[in-house]
Amino acid sequence: MLPSILWCGGIGLAVTLYMAAHDAGMLPANAPSIEESNSTVEFVRTTTPVLSLLLVFRTNASYGRWDEARKMWGLLLNRSRDLMRMGCTMMPDHEVERKKALGRWIIASSRSLKLHLQPEATLRDELGALLSEQEIAELEGVGHSPTKAIQIISEVIAGSSMDSITKVTLIHDNVTVFHDVLGGCERLLRAPIPVSYTRHTARFMFTWLSLLPFAIYHGCHEWTALVTMGIAAVLCGIEEIGVQCEEPFGILPLSVICGSVERDVNQTLNEDIKVKAMLSATINDPILRRRVLQRPRRRHVRFHSLEGVGRGPAALDLTISGGSR
Repeated sequence: MLPSILWCGGIGLAVTLYMAAHDAGMLPANAPSIEESNSTVEFVRTTTPVLSLLLVFRTNASYGRWDEARKMWGLLLNRSRDLMRMGCTMMPDHEVERKKALGRWIIASSRSLKLHLQPEATLRDELGALLSEQEIAELEGVGHSPTKAIQIISEVIAGSSMDSITKVTLIHDNVTVFHDVLGGCERLLRAPIPVSYTRHTARFMFTWLSLLPFAIYHGCHEWTALVTMGIAAVLCGIEEIGVQCEEPFGILPLSVICGSVERDVNQTLNEDIKVKAMLSATINDPILRRRVLQRPRRRHVRFHSLEGVGRGPAALDLTISGGSR
């Protein structure tokens, strides 16, 4: 971005110095004047809408990819929470270790997907504090660790003593979404915007900015270089935003999302026993049951309206429900 801005500023400075020498009579008499370059002015004026459309389409396409990746990881976070909640609720109370295994592999699934998209660390560095050596070796032994982690989640659910309908619900409605998110992320990773479209936009914008000083000198004069650099900074900034959004996994806070998954899964696991104990105590509380079963006492209130002035007061009866004392 900075080299392009400096290049455009250099052309603007060269045009300014050329015209200063021309006006001072330092150039041959037949040297052309840039102020009379109507062809450049018409080219810039005519192609400005085209450049605007190209930049808009480029930015929208890149933002669409970023927004889709953001929604996919948001869906992964929500499904991780939901799967852990349903696991703690549906699995029998004596399967505590199976619930913990489900939580570990839900966290491992999100982190292995992050490494699949952002290979900045190893599985052992990312999951060393979460999984055992045998479990890490199992993930490292395959070429596609996110798929393996999802398969293990399915096996943990299938090995539970829950009824078959509940297992199918957990696996189909939640675990299948993990595969959908994985496939969507891989599609964005391996199918970028066509290179020809990106290069054409960049080359056309570079040509347009290079000719811009010739078109605006008659109105800017000694400020041509600064004005050109300002316009170049704006347009090159838009192009740079499109380039960054085109690869969404490089700018999305995947580590933060994985941290949210781990925090929420652990919280659900830790609160499972407390929530069930609280419900057991409150459901069997006779005082709370009496409060629910008590019927409210109904009392009548009589209001007098002023509409019947001269013909006697008109009465309106309302029934108000109030708590019994």
